[in-house]
Amino acid sequence: MLHHITVGTGKPLIILHGVSLDHRYMMEAVEPVFDGLDGWQRIYPDMPGHGQSPPRPEIASQDDLLASVLAFADAVLPGQRFGVIGLSRGSYIARGMVHVRPTQIAGVALIVPGGNPGTDPARLPAHQVMQADPSMRAELTDDEVWRFDNFMVVQRRDLLDTARRVSVPAKALFDAEQDARVFDAFDFSFHRRGESAVCDGPSLIIAGRQDSISGYLDAMDLLPQFPRATLCVLDAAGHGVMFERAGLVQSLLRDWLERLDHDWHGST
Repeated sequence: MLHHITVGTGKPLIILHGVSLDHRYMMEAVEPVFDGLDGWQRIYPDMPGHGQSPPRPEIASQDDLLASVLAFADAVLPGQRFGVIGLSRGSYIARGMVHVRPTQIAGVALIVPGGNPGTDPARLPAHQVMQADPSMRAELTDDEVWRFDNFMVVQRRDLLDTARRVSVPAKALFDAEQDARVFDAFDFSFHRRGESAVCDGPSLIIAGRQDSISGYLDAMDLLPQFPRATLCVLDAAGHGVMFERAGLVQSLLRDWLERLDHDWHGST
C-alpha cells in the first residue's frame, strides 16, 4: 500500500504528484480549490520512491510504476469510478490509467503534460523569466540559484518559500536509483501502438507557455484523445504553473469539477 493522505468525502479523486515531489506539493496546490466545496474525496498518494512510499526493487519501468498506482487504486477504491489529477510525470501515469481502465476513469486533469524523453527538444521553448526579482538572489543557496535561473519563470518570494517548504523536503526523500530505471524504460509498453483509449469524460489540460521542461505543443497534441477537454496554455507560466498562476489554475480546476460532477450525476 502506498502512503497517502485522504481529505473529504464524496466522489473520489486520485491526485498524482510529479517526479521528485510527494503528496505535500499537490495538497498545497490543490486543496485551496476545495475551500467551501463539499462532496469530493481527495486521495493524495506518494508514488513508490517518493515521500513516505519506499522504492521497490521490482519497479524497473514506467509500466511497473503505472501498475503500482493501479494496484493502489484497486485497494482504496475497489470497483469504483474515480477522477484523476496528474502533474507532470503524474499526468503521464494518469494517461496510462485511462488507457488501461478507460471505463473506470470518470475524467482527468493533466497539468504540464509532455516533454517526455522522446520529445523533440525543438518543440520546447527556451527558459524565459517573465517576472524577475533579483533582490532575492543574495539569500539563495546554490541549489536555489539554479532553480532561480533555470526553472522559475516567475520569481516571487512566496514561490521560493513554497519550494523550500514542500519541494526541497520531498527531494530529500526521492529515490533517484529507482527513477533512473524508470527513465531508461520511460515509454509505456503500448506507446508505439498509441494510447488507443479515448477519455470521453470531462477533462482539463493545462500547460505553461514558457515551460521549458514539458513545453505546450505536446499538451495540444493530446486533444484527440480527450475530446471533452478544456485546453489552456497560460502565459507567464512554466513548469511551476500551479503556483505561478495559482488563482487561474484553481478556477480551471473548479470548472473541471463542475463539469465532472454534472457528468457523474448524469451517468448514474
